[in-house]
Amino acid sequence: MIPDHPNREPEQIRLDVSRKVRSVQVSDQFTAILACLVGEKGWTTPVLAELVATSDGMLLGRPEGEPEFRGFLGSLDDLLRNIHGLAPVAELDGDEVGYLVARVAKIKRRR
Repeated sequence: MIPDHPNREPEQIRLDVSRKVRSVQVSDQFTAILACLVGEKGWTTPVLAELVATSDGMLLGRPEGEPEFRGFLGSLDDLLRNIHGLAPVAELDGDEVGYLVARVAKIKRRR
């Protein structure tokens, strides 16, 4: 399939990802994680302000307005698996999947 916008800017890819994943029904926790990854607020309550990976590959979330990471959200491996499972359902193209995977990689680098 030939993409509609072969030379999209990163912000356009982010907006496309946001629109597509928002239209798919997933768990509240996964919705909160996806919203944080694409920089959206208001998809869930509480809003995840930040994600961080532990040294053993676990994902923690910091709710907006909270000073500490308090929520254990699962493993980074599970997150990547879930993103790849979501991709065909949300009709994400390669650039859009790459955007989400790159956002997860950025979390990994902050360890």
